[in-house]
Amino acid sequence: MAEDWLADVRKYVADADEAVVSKIVAYLGIALRNRDSSLVSFSDPTETDRVRENFLKKKLGLTDDDATLDAAIAGVGERMKGDTTKNRVTVYYLLAQHFGLLSLFGGAAGAAAGLAAVGGLSGDAGKDDDAASAVPLAAAGLAGASAIPAAVPPTAASPAPAHTPAPSAASPQTAYSSDEGEKGGGMGWLPWLLLLLVLAALLFFGLRYCSKQEAAVAPASDETAISETVAPADTGTAPVAAIPEGAGVVAVDREGKPMLTVYFDTGKSEVSNDLTAAAASVKAYLDGNPAATLSVSGYNDPTGDAAANAELSKNRAQSVKAALETLGFSADKVVLEKPAEATATGTDNSAARRVEVTVKG
Repeated sequence: MAEDWLADVRKYVADADEAVVSKIVAYLGIALRNRDSSLVSFSDPTETDRVRENFLKKKLGLTDDDATLDAAIAGVGERMKGDTTKNRVTVYYLLAQHFGLLSLFGGAAGAAAGLAAVGGLSGDAGKDDDAASAVPLAAAGLAGASAIPAAVPPTAASPAPAHTPAPSAASPQTAYSSDEGEKGGGMGWLPWLLLLLVLAALLFFGLRYCSKQEAAVAPASDETAISETVAPADTGTAPVAAIPEGAGVVAVDREGKPMLTVYFDTGKSEVSNDLTAAAASVKAYLDGNPAATLSVSGYNDPTGDAAANAELSKNRAQSVKAALETLGFSADKVVLEKPAEATATGTDNSAARRVEVTVKG
């Protein structure tokens, strides 16, 4: 599906960073090839919950309560209410900008974005003046830093003197000087001192925040699109720490080849929507290795009736095969195989309810 993602983002942020837009497009991967999955329906609670859980929490690493995150999503939806195509790339860009986290995609430092938001700006003046955009620094974990500029009200609230032109939004004096035209007071250095103090505080808390994010969230690489569930580095075996509670998908490399582990809710065989993005690395590998095939094997937890569990394992494997074919995988490349061995009784039940997709050849 051809789409000028940058042009769409710039309808809302005139100076949107092209590199950041490209990183978001790479992160979403094959999800953008399908018209329905490339758009966000703000009227669908299931869809907005997915944006909150997968993008805001897992990708951006935000730890705010759901009400705060939902308010941010609703704010973006309100801002885009006149647009019938609410592109996912644009929605994610505006959310990352709102929380001052464009830096996760190689954009300007989060601290600079936070300063713009404190002044009531979000990169496109006049389009995002709702209450939710007044606290992006606190939401991004920069506690305390936002209290400093609160003590010095922005001069946008008071009219500029008649003899002095109103300063532009880009000027530091807009937020930190109450009367730029006043002379003879000997305090012209005060706004700059306040600005330096604010920047120093933002830098200090920003470094602390980023150091925590390094351990919590690994940004997607430029070369491959990944699942919105972050996967650890290749260790040769599927990671236990990344196992979701209930339905989800984990994408890792095993012995130099991509592998998918699809997890399920108890007694269910419905495949998580995370498979759309997670399967990108496997698709790329098969495209580059025409002789390779995929082995799909289903497992279940050891509790309950053995015969029913065996049937459930088969249904789960068939569901994953069907989902992969829907994503463009050739049917003859996806082969159902009975697992070599049953799930051990000592295995955690959430880890046992799975289907493994491995590359053969």
